[in-house]
Amino acid sequence: MRRSVLLVTTLALLLAFSGLASASQKSFTIQVQGSGVVTVSPTKAQMWVGAKTDGETASEVLGRSNEVVEGLLEVIAQYTTPDAVRTSDFSMYQNDRWDPDTQQYEPYGFSVRHVFEVHIFNLDNVAPFLDRITQVGANIIYGLSYGVQDYRPPREEAVAKAMEEAWWKARVIADANSALDLVLESVEEAYYYGSDYSTMPVEAQDGAGAFVPGQLQVSAAVTATFRAYLPEE
Repeated sequence: MRRSVLLVTTLALLLAFSGLASASQKSFTIQVQGSGVVTVSPTKAQMWVGAKTDGETASEVLGRSNEVVEGLLEVIAQYTTPDAVRTSDFSMYQNDRWDPDTQQYEPYGFSVRHVFEVHIFNLDNVAPFLDRITQVGANIIYGLSYGVQDYRPPREEAVAKAMEEAWWKARVIADANSALDLVLESVEEAYYYGSDYSTMPVEAQDGAGAFVPGQLQVSAAVTATFRAYLPEE
């Protein structure tokens, strides 16, 4: 029994001594930033289309609006899938105007505003779609922008590039201070996804696809903290 106690005590002392030796090794922290940029071609167009309809009575304007919206939906169905369309704005309100005789605003009818958010995945169809949707009564068109259906692959590549740069910077600093080991302790990541019109040339395209204004830029930035260990003296 005494032998077992002695063995356990000896092992505990060895572990404690090892921990103290490890803790006594000199180290310092290095915090660096890394960035990665990936450019991709757009694979979808996003826009908002709809119609504002006016009428003297609420029933009249709602009926007119329904007729126009029915035509809009027929055209939209020809250019995209149902899950790529949603109503983003629907409102009915009473209009008023200033009456100089009474010196106050007077009601004079109703308006209905019905707007859809639409995603189109064949970029060659963007211009034809805008032509057709206008012909059937769309008088609200705004917010045309380009994106990608799945942003995860380019984002993954951008993050990998950002981490590669962070490790490179940390190793340069560690080597300059004669550190031997480098351990990553923490990482904070920021992500940006937008258009880059100034630096990336747009290849010539035939047909309506030339409507695309530029390529997309996916950027990632990381702030990484490392611990660098100095050689034991």
